[in-house]
Amino acid sequence: MRFYLVDKITELDRGSSIKGFKNVSMTEPFFTYHFPRHPVMPGVLIIEALAQLAGLLIELSGAQGDYRKAILSIVDKTKFRHLVRPGDRIDMEARVENLAPNGASCRVRATVEGKELTETLLTFSLQDVSDRYDTFLEGERKALVETLLRDLGPDKVKGPA
Repeated sequence: MRFYLVDKITELDRGSSIKGFKNVSMTEPFFTYHFPRHPVMPGVLIIEALAQLAGLLIELSGAQGDYRKAILSIVDKTKFRHLVRPGDRIDMEARVENLAPNGASCRVRATVEGKELTETLLTFSLQDVSDRYDTFLEGERKALVETLLRDLGPDKVKGPA
């Protein structure tokens, strides 16, 4: 099972920053058990959503044809300030702090209705997956990125293509 926890990208500046959001719906599978009659989005999935957004920024900031995957390796001192419930929209942003050939770090932030939910530093290792990356995965990734960026006008995308 794959969890895609970014519904839309609203701004992209390759090599610098990205913004997007996640609409939290009652139909999310994790609400079945977390918690019955009191649904709350697990914090680990909020971090995963932020990691997916930051990882996408890092991967889109690399050279075209570069098959390196951003793998989350460190989550630095995270604190959640309130609960996320069905019907909430998590607005997320990530800014590159450091981008090197073998790793990267991003400062990430999430808010709900303008109130800060969390802010932390995520560190990634960049793994070469060219020997395991097949045309199906490449097509799936390209379709996902195109969908997330679909309605983003040229004024909202910056940096080299």
